[in-house]
Amino acid sequence: QDSSFSLDFPRAMTFWGATVKPDAPQKLEIESGQLLHLSQACLAPDAPSGASARVIVETEGKSFSIASFKEGGQEFCSLDLFLKSHETKFVVKGKATVHLTGYFEPEDGMGDDDDSEEAPEPKGQKRKLAASPKLEAKSSPKIAAKESPKVAAKESPKVAPKASPKA
Repeated sequence: QDSSFSLDFPRAMTFWGATVKPDAPQKLEIESGQLLHLSQACLAPDAPSGASARVIVETEGKSFSIASFKEGGQEFCSLDLFLKSHETKFVVKGKATVHLTGYFEPEDGMGDDDDSEEAPEPKGQKRKLAASPKLEAKSSPKIAAKESPKVAAKESPKVAPKASPKA
């Protein structure tokens, strides 16, 4: 009897990671129907002191700098990039190796905002909007301050105290 257990989730997300060395482009290998969500880039733990690196994505004949790092300063960054081209390459310029991480997901979006959970409205009927609550007018703090006894006392004319008769 087989004791291993696995589930096949064709729509599941799969971890992806790559180590890109300086001036050694790495081609993205992606299956048809998949997108790569590139979510983080960071300097390799063994980056030389003070080393810098710039991460460049080359896709469809164009180059884009997506991150710039310096050991001891900016060493990582979060990304939110979706890549699907088989012609995509990652290039690192500088003296440090960079680790890229993310995940593959189905290209169809796996339940994105396109899939509305609300039932469609019948034709000819309009949706009723809830009335917004009415706001009460609030008095200004300056007006309230003028009505307070302390302010009233300050604003009253000062009368010089009467001189007491000398004995």
